[in-house]
Order: sequence, then C-alpha cells, then structure tokens
Amino acid sequence: MRLAGVAAASAVLLLVLATSPSCHGASSHKITDILALHPYFTEFSAALTSTGAAAEIDRRNTITVLAVDNAVMAQLKAQKLQPKDLEHVIYLHVLLDYFDATKLGSIQGGFAQATSLYQATGKAQASEGIVNITVFRGGRVAFALSGPSNALPAAFYQKSIQEAPYDIAVLQVSALIWSPAPLAGAPAPAAVPPPDAAPRLADLLFKNGCGGFAGLLDSTADAAATFERSAGGAGGLTIFCPGDKAVAAFNPSFRNLSADDQVALLLYHVVAAHYSAQSLKAINGDVNTLATDGSKGYKYNLTVHADGNTVKLSSASTSAAKVTKTLVDKAPLAVYLIDAVLLPRELFNNGQGRTSPAPAPASSPAHPPPPAIAPASPPAHAHTPPDLAPVVAPAIPPTPRRRPAPTPEDTPAASPDAEDSQPPADQKNNGARDTASWSLGTAVAAAVPVIVLLVLL
Repeated sequence: MRLAGVAAASAVLLLVLATSPSCHGASSHKITDILALHPYFTEFSAALTSTGAAAEIDRRNTITVLAVDNAVMAQLKAQKLQPKDLEHVIYLHVLLDYFDATKLGSIQGGFAQATSLYQATGKAQASEGIVNITVFRGGRVAFALSGPSNALPAAFYQKSIQEAPYDIAVLQVSALIWSPAPLAGAPAPAAVPPPDAAPRLADLLFKNGCGGFAGLLDSTADAAATFERSAGGAGGLTIFCPGDKAVAAFNPSFRNLSADDQVALLLYHVVAAHYSAQSLKAINGDVNTLATDGSKGYKYNLTVHADGNTVKLSSASTSAAKVTKTLVDKAPLAVYLIDAVLLPRELFNNGQGRTSPAPAPASSPAHPPPPAIAPASPPAHAHTPPDLAPVVAPAIPPTPRRRPAPTPEDTPAASPDAEDSQPPADQKNNGARDTASWSLGTAVAAAVPVIVLLVLL
C-alpha cells in the first residue's frame, strides 16, 4: 500500500511538472498586463497587440521591450502607416535578450548589439534588425539601428518599468528607434533632443550609423575632447568611421591597449581638414591625422589612395580599409563609413606606441676601454682548455715572484675581464704568471689518469 501511494504521488507530481509553463520553456509574463499598470503606455500596448508582437513576447523568455509613451505613439500614428510598416517599427522595439538597468550599466566596452524581433522574422534585409546599445559617460544609454537610418535621434533609456531577471525587462525609451519616411502630407516625427550633456560630435556619429565608434569615443575622455576642439578648427574635419561590425570585432583588442594608445588609435581616424568625396580621391599619398605629433616624433600618418571609384586607406592592416559610404559631406565636416578599424603602424606594425617609445641607441661607455695591447705571452682565457679551467684555477696559488709584495689586485686569480682592464705592465706579469699556472695545471691533469689507473690495478 505504501509503495502504491508513493507511486501515485509521483505520478501526480510528474503530471504537474509536465503541464507547468516552465517545463515547456513558456514564459510566465503577459506584456499587456504589465503595461496596463501604466496608463501612458496604452497606445504602445495596443500596437503590440495589433501587430502580433504581444503574442510573440508572451511566448518567449529572456526578452526586453523598449516602450514609448502615448506622446511618441501619437507622432507615429500621424504617419498613418500600413500594417506591415507598423509591424516593422514595433518589432524593432523588442530585443531577444535580457537587459535590465544593471546589465545596461555593465556592458563591457560601453557598446553591445542585440537582435530584435524584426530580425528574427526573416523579413530584415542583412542586419537592419540589429540594434546598437551604446553607454555614454555619466551612464546615459542610447538605442539605435545598426547602420544609417532615417536620421531619427537616438532613443535614450529613461527608466525601468518592470524587471524579472532573465525573463523580461520593460524599459521606457525617449523616442522610436526607427520609422519609415512619412507619407505625403503627414508630419514627420518631432525630434526628441538628446540630453544637453550629450557630446555633439559623438551624437552626430551615433545617428549616422557609427554607434560603435561613437561609444569608443565617448568612453575615452581625452579623445572626445580632442574631437570637439578640432571640430571647430578653421580647416574643418574629416572622420573615417568604422562600421559597427568592425568595431564590435575589434573591441577586445581595443580594451587591451593602454589608455594613451586608445586615444592615439581613435585620433588616427581623423584628419584635421575637410576633404570632400571628390578631393579625397585626389590625395594619393600620406596625410597627417589628429594623432600626429611632430614635437614628439609621432608620425601616425594615414595613406589614402584611389582604386578606381573606391577610396582605400592603408594602415598596419594586411588589407586596406575601404570607404563604403559618405555619411556627411558638408563643410567644415566630412564623415565617411569604412569597413575596418584603422591600425596605426606605430602600434600594430612592431611599433612601440605612445606609451612605449622606441629604445634609444646604445650609447658609448662613459669611460671607453683602453686600446688592446698584445700581451707578452698567451692569456689564460685564450688558451686554457675549457674543461680544465674550472678545476685548476681555484686549486693553484699564485706563483711567488721576486719583487715587492703584490698589491691586493694582484693576489687573486685574475678573470678575463679583469685582465683586459689592467695596464700594459701588469698584463705582461699576469700573462707570465698565467702561463706558469697553465703549465702546472696541465701537468697535474696529465698525472691524474695515471694515478687512477694504478689504484685500480
């Protein structure tokens, strides 16, 4: 009876586990119920339901929803989008990974990428459903599409609405991540300005498809300050911005550089002059970059050359980086998207970099040795057999000489280096003494085998 009861209880337990949501990997949240607690998200909640995004969110685990309030949704509704376009917009605001406030603040390198629900539908072209997450100084976090978009400002994180660790996070953001071009007669979405503290140049790069590079720049205070100062220069500025994929792949190597070398690498992507797309093709040579510092001998030159209609930039990389798109070309600023991170030769081509200057050439000794003088007899280190020298030298005392008592320098057996530094007269005496020591040592060495043989017999 007891065994039967245990079996029955086990069967009930298995049935409960089998029918529980966690057993099937189903989520334990319902997005519309979460948003219903906040009346300023009613329009966004309705859009999630009408596009089918709510059902997708409810059946998934490890997900982040970037919610916008009714004011932002009113701007979107004014465009009177087709259902497929509305789906595109809303699905971009659902990330298939978990990001709560704590995780956002601990993103390594201040830059990460996340796959959106739109990318997972298979409708996205290439990586247009990938969302960049950039952490700026002061903890500001921005979300934007990977690659150039319709120039919408970045959507900045505002606050957390709900967090269930590694299940779902609902975050409020300041603006839409993306929106299609408005239809004729429909007003464009009002630009939601970023915080006043946002670096102007870094934000411009971020909004033009350079989120990864902008994140590196903003996390490197000295480089950001130099960018801002140079942007107001009389000659203008030309920036070569690596694409987000290139930055993401290079990020581990960037973090391994010293602080000074990180600054140098970022400044290496900027030329202190405005080069239009046409004038860029006419350079065909080296140009100085913001990392160039003639007073310290830092060249950091970048080689620019045209290959047909393609502009290539040669650095320490095995292959030249290519300019793939003109993002901004309006004096005094030009920004070009490139397909690789530029590597300064001074840092990556067996160079020493800013923090490790090349060693100075070996200087001459303060007191050069006297010219070599041929000794009167062969020196010990030139003729003594290597296997006998260690045995004989410690055992043979100095040979008595008929002259005043030797000085302390003459008493011990002289080493080769010491002999070379003796004056010529002492070299002659030492040579004679060493020759005698060598002769006696040779005799002793020759006698040892005979004595050993007699003992054995």
